[in-house]
Amino acid sequence: MAFVIADLIKDWPCTWLHGSFSERIYGVKDDSRHVQAGDIFVVIKGKQENGASFINEAIQNGAVCIITEDREDYYLTDHDVSFGIVPNTRTFLSHASSRINGEPSQKLHVVAVTGTNGKTTVSHFIGQILTLLGYQTAVIGTLGLFINGKKVEGDFPSLTTWSATYLHETLALLLRRGITHVIIEASSMGLAQHRLDNCHIQQGVFLNIGHDHLEDHEGIDAYKRAKCKLITLAKRIVVNEDDPFWVEQGLQSNKELRWFGKQLVELDEIKSNSMKIRVVDGARNYVTEVQFTGVYNTSNIAAAIATVVQLGVPMSSVIPILQHLTLPLGRFQFVCKQPFQVVIDYAHTPEALQHLLSSAAQITKGRLLVVFGCGGDRDHAKRSEMGEIAALYAQYMWVTSDNPRSEDPLTICQQIIKGLPESKTIHIETDRASAIEKALNFCRPGDLLCIAGKGHESTQHIGSDILPFSDERTVLNLLSSMSFSWNNEE
Repeated sequence: MAFVIADLIKDWPCTWLHGSFSERIYGVKDDSRHVQAGDIFVVIKGKQENGASFINEAIQNGAVCIITEDREDYYLTDHDVSFGIVPNTRTFLSHASSRINGEPSQKLHVVAVTGTNGKTTVSHFIGQILTLLGYQTAVIGTLGLFINGKKVEGDFPSLTTWSATYLHETLALLLRRGITHVIIEASSMGLAQHRLDNCHIQQGVFLNIGHDHLEDHEGIDAYKRAKCKLITLAKRIVVNEDDPFWVEQGLQSNKELRWFGKQLVELDEIKSNSMKIRVVDGARNYVTEVQFTGVYNTSNIAAAIATVVQLGVPMSSVIPILQHLTLPLGRFQFVCKQPFQVVIDYAHTPEALQHLLSSAAQITKGRLLVVFGCGGDRDHAKRSEMGEIAALYAQYMWVTSDNPRSEDPLTICQQIIKGLPESKTIHIETDRASAIEKALNFCRPGDLLCIAGKGHESTQHIGSDILPFSDERTVLNLLSSMSFSWNNEE
């Protein structure tokens, strides 16, 4: 869809420095590498990089207009292109991305899911239920793009909440393909950075508040404010009545609201590979079985049910579908079940690790072992807390690298076990593959080994390098080459 610049800035506060308002534009980008002829380039200034450094590259690639927040960017640019200044380029990027793609979210039913833990699982549960009910459905988030339950291969962003440019382009594409319902993951950073500002969200789903990304928000209060922004953006909300923070926010809201929690879905029985649950709908109880485990998943199921029912779908239509739900990749994923069990999971917060290990402890017939680490350049405060959680539930633990980034992996490991008593059951092995190998060698029949922190991820960020690494592939490769004598000593 072609616009003239005036179409995008006529209702937007803008100081115009140079060029014609009548210049035709065909796209909007914030990444100079993706700029094509006729695009607007919007300068985003982040913590790591300043988009102004790439203005000339964007012009070389065909940008006909530059939008920035800083007048100095204009004086540093020698090229004869249209140039405007707005108060906030992130909000303008969301506005322009939506407009130039025909405001596709207005024609879709968009559900946004936020929470410290469980966004991916709940998003996919909602998508699976709607797809099995016959809706044309897409899920956008950490694992990429899924249409009617099938992963779409492509060069998609690795962000949990996609940038506005990618998001609205994708929504427009989905609309053309006949999709009616889209579920997106709304991260705290995505909300804080205005990526969803001009996305018309029909339902906002609020799961929990925990310990994550505090370094990006400079504290828990800012983190909570970012999450709460979704209440403003959503027309209707679905709120976890078991989380005190969200209960308070829900009660203060004037939005149409539906609660979910333990009173909606109760655990009847947990097995190694399945759970029997009871869904309470007023005076009527439904008992069914889901084909995965993890006690915390009862809350994720409840969130998905409440969201679909708020759409007007009868509970009686939802219940038969629950037995067909599957967990997303890297969420309580069994890589090996015999003679011992190996589970990989994305758990990388204290709450998620506690949920993972407490559930694993209930289904293992032998010992519970864990391999995990904490990411570098991220919240330091959670490291020792996660160490304490692992020591509480696991009989043996190997503390290793997650994505150390610019930090020393050994220092991170030492911070994780800080305060724990010295024990032969606690090991530090900074090389993640070696830690997994040592843990596998230590397993006996009946044991359960949890490898936490990376889940579905296929890379590891070490220093300035992003290297190929998969927990699942590492386990499978090691198991294929290892022989076990079952004589390891405690």
